[in-house]
Amino acid sequence: MEKNLPLELDREILIQLAPEQLVEIIVEHALATIKLNSRILELEQEIGKLKATRDLRPLAKVRSF
Repeated sequence: MEKNLPLELDREILIQLAPEQLVEIIVEHALATIKLNSRILELEQEIGKLKATRDLRPLAKVRSF
């Protein structure tokens, strides 16, 4: 993607772009979406682990009595 393109592309700017540029933007956005979805999955798994650890702590304290 060209470095001089603005970060926020509005309709007027997109209309002026060549099809190849539009395809490049779409592909870059698709790759970014894949990366973000992967990161979300990682964070959800980490949250699950933290919840499990938190849920087990009170049980360990109760069992020690």
